[in-house]
Amino acid sequence: MHSDDRSNAGSQEMTAALVQRKLSWEELLGLMRAPKDPGRFDEAIAAHQRLVPWDEQILLPLGENLFIVAKDGKAIVKTRAGAELGPWDGNWKMQCRVIVRRTRADLLEIYPEEHLTIDSNLVEIREFLCPLSGTLLDVDCVPPTFPVEVDFTPDLQAFYGEWLGRELPVAL
Repeated sequence: MHSDDRSNAGSQEMTAALVQRKLSWEELLGLMRAPKDPGRFDEAIAAHQRLVPWDEQILLPLGENLFIVAKDGKAIVKTRAGAELGPWDGNWKMQCRVIVRRTRADLLEIYPEEHLTIDSNLVEIREFLCPLSGTLLDVDCVPPTFPVEVDFTPDLQAFYGEWLGRELPVAL
């Protein structure tokens, strides 16, 4: 085995540990301070791909349990558990189960009394859950009746073309 092969294997192991949240603070700090590895994105995608129970190619992680994937030539949003939440540029939150915390009693379920500083007359907390597994995907703290917001829509074409220097594997 060449030293480059060992170095690459070590990098892949480090990236897999990063994706699985198994790095110590010291290891994470060292990784943040080190020069960025140009292969880390592909290593991270491979590490995520090994952890999901489905075969669609991950194009971009949106969160720990949420991904943009290639399916039937299109990009869609999919949860780690396999729930398909619509087109990559749509509002995936609209396909989730939602817990809305509106009252003081609702908020006390997640905040201890002494730390509760949220005024339930002014805001509500919306918890977006995977419809298959119930895993928490995102949380919004918004005024009541506020529309369900899209956090961001990545520019997949620019990310793949300009940052990665390759073709996006799906048509948009």
